[in-house]
Amino acid sequence: MPRLETFSLTIKTGTQGRKDIPKYSINGFPLDFDEIEGEAEPGKVLKVTGHPESFPHTLTLSGPDEGIWEIEEVNAEYFCSNEPSYKIRMGAVTLDDHSDLNIWQERPPEVFEV
Repeated sequence: MPRLETFSLTIKTGTQGRKDIPKYSINGFPLDFDEIEGEAEPGKVLKVTGHPESFPHTLTLSGPDEGIWEIEEVNAEYFCSNEPSYKIRMGAVTLDDHSDLNIWQERPPEVFEV
């Protein structure tokens, strides 16, 4: 498992958003994002960056404390030690106070023609 130095998320909110800025959890420990741009309100785009500098057995985006948060898509970029960065796109999901989004995705295998 690679050591995750930094990750960035671009989150496009759907018709139901949230007024606060979400947190993330790594290995069960909740943390605030280190860099924040934008909002998670309806129709808005939120760009956040975390610098966990840890080995992510689990990495989740927290749901809201109240109500629901409709996410249209999440684009993630991961920066791991001694590796080039890589990007992942995740589709639509709805989060509430009982759900979190698994945002840890290991590097996809290389694709090559045979």
